Amino acid sequence: MQLIDIDKNTYRSHLNVVIVCAVAVFSALGVGISAALVYWFGAAQGQNFYLNLLGVCTGGAIAAWCLHRLKGTRYFYEVAYVWDLKQELNLINRKLAVLKKAVEAQDQDAMLVMLYNLQGSKQLWQLDDNLLNLQELELELIQLEHKIRACGLTLDANQYHRRLLDKF
Repeated sequence: MQLIDIDKNTYRSHLNVVIVCAVAVFSALGVGISAALVYWFGAAQGQNFYLNLLGVCTGGAIAAWCLHRLKGTRYFYEVAYVWDLKQELNLINRKLAVLKKAVEAQDQDAMLVMLYNLQGSKQLWQLDDNLLNLQELELELIQLEHKIRACGLTLDANQYHRRLLDKF
């Protein structure tokens, strides 16, 4: 996955719309399907827990299916990019301890993965207004870039691909 610049305002407005619509669809479907199931198959008062649970689960599944189908549309582009970036960074973070040791051993692939991780995290934190630890992250990024230059390497985060993680 490549890092790309996206407009923060567009991302935030589209994300808000997606969240509101997803919650509204999930709520309406969950309550509606639950009510229909209780009406058709319901027992005495208070005996319909499993029908309500089935209705809510079905509503959630339909809402998730709709989000999945709409993920490829132009409107969802920024939101889908951030979702995919979060997934990619999560995969990297699972191997972070091993990666840090490999960076200390001057492994070029580990440095590339860490560069991608830090630049991707910086972009994500800026998009989500998570500025608390941004200075620490920038310091880590500067230290990594210094280490890369000291090793005589020229790395670009866009050289990253998921198969690099298989090594670690």
